Amino acid sequence: MPAATMIVLLALTLLVTAYALWRLPVGTCSQCDHCRSEQLARERELEAQAGRFYGIPECKSCGRYHTRGEPHRR
Repeated sequence: MPAATMIVLLALTLLVTAYALWRLPVGTCSQCDHCRSEQLARERELEAQAGRFYGIPECKSCGRYHTRGEPHRR
């Protein structure tokens, strides 16, 4: 088998593997700790953006943006 053929086969294998890895549903499941932590981080960032937009102060006790009457949660 010539070297050029082997190089083409290896390149195609690498491209197919990269495509298969790209199609994996990383960050979309609800069971693993990694996906849950990413989802919580996105929710915290959205909450912080809304808090800054509406002028709601950041609570020094829990680190969230909420009004004084709303209870703390960790």
